[in-house]
Amino acid sequence: MSFNNVSMWVSNAYSNDLVSNQESPAPSIAAAFTAHYDTSVEIVSMRLRDGEPKYVVEGSGHFAIFADENGVWGVDLEVVKWDGDYGEVINALSRAGVEVW
Repeated sequence: MSFNNVSMWVSNAYSNDLVSNQESPAPSIAAAFTAHYDTSVEIVSMRLRDGEPKYVVEGSGHFAIFADENGVWGVDLEVVKWDGDYGEVINALSRAGVEVW
């Protein structure tokens, strides 16, 4: 199995070059993000942090990975078909903290 590994640190902290009338800077959130592409099975695997799966939803569809010179900054997933009961998928997503509209 061969992996192309990309690791980076991301933060939503404002740049020091930003001029603002705020009294305090925005909160900073740093997270370890890793992405691997396994060419033998055509799978892109992305991890936002360490953890054990509690809720898993599966389906098929399309995706877009948004990146720049600093690495990946966003991923959109377009679901064509969910595996399993749709109501259970929505419940699992909600319990996992996903905002469902």
